[in-house]
Amino acid sequence: MSVELHNNTSTRAPRGFILWVLLMTVVAAGFRIYHLDAASLWVDELNTVRALGDMGSINNSKVFGYVATGLGVWSYGARPSDIPREAPETWKSMGINEWSMRLPSALIGIIGVPILAFASRRSLGTRVAGILAMFLAVAPWHVYWSQASRFYTQQFIFFNLSLIWYYRATAESSWRSMLAALVAMVLAFLTQPPALVIVAVFALDWLIALMRRDPVRLGLFGWCGAVVFLAVCVGVFVSDLLNRTEQWTQFSGALYQSPWKLILGTTFMVGPAIMLFAALSAWGTMSSNNRLRYYLGLAAIVPPIAFALVSLKYYVGLRYAFVSLYAWLALAAIGVDRMYEAMRLHFGRLAAAAPMLLLLIAMGLMNFGYYTGGMGYHTRWRDAFAFVAEHRRPGELVATEHPMIGKYYLEDPSVIGTPREEEVDAVSQPLWIVTEKEDAVRGRLRPWLDERARLKETFDLRIDPPFSSVRVYYYVPRREGDAQGVSTAPNG
Repeated sequence: MSVELHNNTSTRAPRGFILWVLLMTVVAAGFRIYHLDAASLWVDELNTVRALGDMGSINNSKVFGYVATGLGVWSYGARPSDIPREAPETWKSMGINEWSMRLPSALIGIIGVPILAFASRRSLGTRVAGILAMFLAVAPWHVYWSQASRFYTQQFIFFNLSLIWYYRATAESSWRSMLAALVAMVLAFLTQPPALVIVAVFALDWLIALMRRDPVRLGLFGWCGAVVFLAVCVGVFVSDLLNRTEQWTQFSGALYQSPWKLILGTTFMVGPAIMLFAALSAWGTMSSNNRLRYYLGLAAIVPPIAFALVSLKYYVGLRYAFVSLYAWLALAAIGVDRMYEAMRLHFGRLAAAAPMLLLLIAMGLMNFGYYTGGMGYHTRWRDAFAFVAEHRRPGELVATEHPMIGKYYLEDPSVIGTPREEEVDAVSQPLWIVTEKEDAVRGRLRPWLDERARLKETFDLRIDPPFSSVRVYYYVPRREGDAQGVSTAPNG
């Protein structure tokens, strides 16, 4: 590193650390603004805009998560209250596009780097916090969510501020840090309710400390504050459950990703190299502060394991485990810092920095794939509908499993849902069908289309293997075409 980072934990941050974190913030900005509008929108991003059209329809336990995107589209001329939630074909003309929707998430992702670095310094040490800032600036999973019009970078900041301040509160017996931790926990919850998995981290930390006969002392303020703030979260959630029951019961039994896919997905997005260094760090370093070691270890493994277990019965996405990334990066930063100290005297500074450089190279290569062939890890709906727009004849219908996406990109309210195989024969006019052929969650989709319609184009993510493949089919009713119902398809 070009700026010397001293491993002290004084109240005032050293000038070198401040300059270094500012530099990493600039790096983070470059990664998050670069190709911000390049990837196609996916359905949940459009659902964010749809919800803005009627803020009263949003659960109270999630409404805070929509504020940033609302400000973003408003700054580009679209007042959220004026958005027609059931007419996505009008949104593009209102200035609602990939850039205006995603910029708030990108900005939150950028400021998250200095916020978490400065908050971490007293607990991790100045040099480790500097390494953490560097890792977070280029972390592929954080870049990904910083370039999506959802609320996960916001949740990430509050969740991990609560994590940091709770540790500081219990280590230093600080009621101010405890209050800050509890407020941050509530704000994380109001951004996205699954953030309450942090309570499991706190509880397990308390139990392990008790078993080690070195109990965590919360104090009267800590216990009372925890009960009050947790009661606020539970009260808001119960209110939503009673008043908007259908918005929650839909997740029961709606299985999405299997436990193994959640665990493997977390491994992929964090990065195996980061996980390896983090595991070695948790196992063999920080002997002078065992609690910090296992505390970060809990924060790294509890969210993905908890959500993997929940996925056995309820709808759970890999994105819920995103909050664990901070702990993985912090442990990896501790590991490379200790390795640097152990190697520096024997092999010199350059060789001692090799482990850190290897981790940066690993994340850099993943980012390269993300920006290029990975297409931002977003299903290529925009490219598919651009193809349809180019080759579609006047009056021809378009169908897709997410009509909202088709209506938005084609600016056409006539887009319909994909018909089932038994419904195709009832179609009386030529039909373009834009559908995912397969993905990592559901596997092969609608194989009957290969027999009933003509495949016109394929839009894969160019990664191995492609976890999303969008195909454009053209179907012509048999009475208008040949025996197979495809002979009159247009060129393309």
